[in-house]
Amino acid sequence: MKVNLRGVHVHLGERMKEHVHSHLIDPILTFYDDQAAEIEVHLRDGSAKGGVDKECRVTLHMPGSAAIHVEEVTDDFFKSVDLCRDRLENALKRELEKRRKGAGHPTPHPASRA
Repeated sequence: MKVNLRGVHVHLGERMKEHVHSHLIDPILTFYDDQAAEIEVHLRDGSAKGGVDKECRVTLHMPGSAAIHVEEVTDDFFKSVDLCRDRLENALKRELEKRRKGAGHPTPHPASRA
C-alpha cells in the first residue's frame, strides 16, 4: 500500500510520523493490504492560536471501489489520528463486507429454470 503523509501548516516530526504509522497505517494493514491501494493522511493546524482545530483527514483509495474519506478535528493531533483510525476501520470493514456479499441481487441459475 502506498502511503502519503502530509502536514499543512504543521511540522511533522518523527514522533508524529511514528504515531501515524503505528496507530493508523499498521492496524489497517492487518486486515487490508493491497499493493495497488493508496492512503493519504493530511494533518492540518487550523490556526496558530490553539484550540480545537487539529485536523486529520484520511482518504483510502481502493481499486475497484469508491474512495473512503474520514475526517476528525480535535484539540490534539494524536487524538485526531486515533479517531480517524476508528472511523476508517469501520468504513473499510463495511466496504469489504459489501464486496464479499456482492450487489445483493441474486443471479438466477440457468439449471433452476428447467
